[in-house]
Amino acid sequence: MFLPENIDLAYSEKYVLTLRLAADEFAYSIHCPTDASVFHYQKTSFGNALSYAENVQKLIFDFNIFTQFFRATHVVTASPAFTLVPDAFFEKKRAAELFDFNFQEPSETVLSDAVCDGSLHVVYGVDEKVHSFLSRNLSYPQFRHYTSPLIDAWASYRADEDVKRCFVDFNDTYVTVVCFAGDRLLSTNSFPDKKRYDALYFIASVWEKLSMNQDTDILFLSGDLAARPESADTLRKLIRHVEPVVLTPPVSLTKQQVASIPTDIIVRLCE
Repeated sequence: MFLPENIDLAYSEKYVLTLRLAADEFAYSIHCPTDASVFHYQKTSFGNALSYAENVQKLIFDFNIFTQFFRATHVVTASPAFTLVPDAFFEKKRAAELFDFNFQEPSETVLSDAVCDGSLHVVYGVDEKVHSFLSRNLSYPQFRHYTSPLIDAWASYRADEDVKRCFVDFNDTYVTVVCFAGDRLLSTNSFPDKKRYDALYFIASVWEKLSMNQDTDILFLSGDLAARPESADTLRKLIRHVEPVVLTPPVSLTKQQVASIPTDIIVRLCE
């Protein structure tokens, strides 16, 4: 792994470090909130020789840049295993029970993020060994699920329009679908997107269940659309109002970077 010349970790306290952990991939970004010219993103795939926790530990130890003191250190869990709980029914001490009701993930540390001004909580799991290791070796890491910044950003995106809004984000090996009526969250789900028509099937199913109108409601697309041209083209034929999500982070990104960098990372840059 390398860093561009305009990032000097002798002054690491100026930068924000974000680690993004997926099932078979490790990615990180470094940016400077006070200098829009500073941004770096890189990712690498995990090998099969080591366990998930061992892969993470090896990367952290091999590249000691991650253990330095940063202005902020974020750890994003990119996993489709999460559940949303209304605040009225949420108790932090029972978060693990709520998560285990929907998922059977062994050796998970269960965490939660408040979204939508605290009215909802995203409950999700992090590998227990990875959570413990990163908590010990990173500088005050803040853990968050990848859907949390998406939900918060999209809750206010064109919320003044008197229609339902469906946001579809293509990333990794699944598609994330988040729907709103005004600023009220209707549903959030992640679906597998490995076969040719997986995404289309699940998006159509969401629209049917939420009684969304193909002529008046809006479908917003983000993520790596170039890798799934058939899905995007078919959706434009089925739904009248299909638009890209327009994000304006305070750093200069090429079109290729916007497509390849996970949308939740870009959204965090806009905060």
